[in-house]
Amino acid sequence: MLPESTLRVARSQEQLDRLLGKIEKGQLDKPDWIRLEGACRIAAMKLPERQKVLARIHACVLRGFRDGGPKPRTKEQRLALWQSIARAGFHDFSEFGWMKNYDSPFIENYDYVDAFVKGGLPALDPYKVYSAVLGTVDFGVRDFIATKLCRDVKTIVEPMAGTAEFCYFGHFWFPDFRYMMIDLDRDAQRRVLAQRWLPQTSKDYIVGDVLEASVWERVKAQSTGESLAYIGKQSHHYFGAKQLYELMRLATDHVDYLMLETLQICLVSDMGDTEELGRAEQKDAGFTCALVGEQGGEPNPLTHALSFRLEARHGKERRTIFNYHGWTSWAHSTLVAFADLLGLHSYYFHAANEEFVPVSQWDDGADCEENVTFMLFSKRKLEA
Repeated sequence: MLPESTLRVARSQEQLDRLLGKIEKGQLDKPDWIRLEGACRIAAMKLPERQKVLARIHACVLRGFRDGGPKPRTKEQRLALWQSIARAGFHDFSEFGWMKNYDSPFIENYDYVDAFVKGGLPALDPYKVYSAVLGTVDFGVRDFIATKLCRDVKTIVEPMAGTAEFCYFGHFWFPDFRYMMIDLDRDAQRRVLAQRWLPQTSKDYIVGDVLEASVWERVKAQSTGESLAYIGKQSHHYFGAKQLYELMRLATDHVDYLMLETLQICLVSDMGDTEELGRAEQKDAGFTCALVGEQGGEPNPLTHALSFRLEARHGKERRTIFNYHGWTSWAHSTLVAFADLLGLHSYYFHAANEEFVPVSQWDDGADCEENVTFMLFSKRKLEA
């Protein structure tokens, strides 16, 4: 089980200053979160003061801060506030609050909107837009390592890694783990390895095909302790049935656990033609995002095949951020059937209980029908 998060509260700017001072002097441990209440409002501070306070908060928290104060009334003021916080190393892509990477000393700029302000839709960074609207930041390595099943994992593998957020975010929690990433995209490799990683972390980004046995043999040779491989919800849906079956076979022959992020349990025919994904800062800047069904790519309820794209919009202007042609929304039952054929044990992540549960033990309290879930496959059986 995960430890309880620690929280400190400041109800005035003077109280916040005293709290940060004690943390800076080592008189108090860094809390996970600082919550700003009452008269202690980031929005009320002038920009120079806000920048100084945000820099201090960044150095004094493990995860971030929460600010429930009212937002400015005009879109220009709201956008300026959002950008100042995002540039100070915090993002609000999660419902948890304004977050940074766990105890990270690096101030990362999360302001992906500024590119649009300066250059319109063509200037948007596709990867940053994707992270803002479709990235998975509510769950990470820490959540799965805390389970009974995966408690001995010391190697994290991210096949079809792309920009490898799972490994990168996770290494701040566990810098002593080994991180291995696999993808065919050399540009993604260069992008990931150019990021600021903690210096003591062991990392390797392999440019290779996850359907090649030699790639997995290299993973196994370099692993320490038990290993967990994770593939995000967009990536494995590109595979046909034979390819996905082969991937599951290769992975579970070389790592202890293979985890696939999956969409919520539903009929593929329930997926709408358009799903709006616009965020507040996008609307304040003047654009929005949506998942749009492709013409002729309507969901097929028999094969779960469909085609769609992630699109940015500004007035009548459109820009495709990513295409998802010939995509298969793999049903959970199909994944379990593949696992059965391979002699694997199948589990799902019960978010409320923070544990992996055998698929034979369905619990109506699980959130798999409302949210993305995580299916795990292994030759190992969960101990009673």
